[in-house]
Amino acid sequence: MRCDTCKQESPVVMRIVIAKGYNRSLARPLFNCPGCFEKKEDTKRVERNPGGKTGA
Repeated sequence: MRCDTCKQESPVVMRIVIAKGYNRSLARPLFNCPGCFEKKEDTKRVERNPGGKTGA
């Protein structure tokens, strides 16, 4: 399998389609290797919580 982001071959690729506040069921599917997947998830976390503020 090949990562759609970095184009490297990987034994595992992942994609989140639906999660709380996130729905990509109609979007073009992009599958990521574990490294690119984690970077993408980190970016989404920062976008949801700019400045790193907690709810406390």
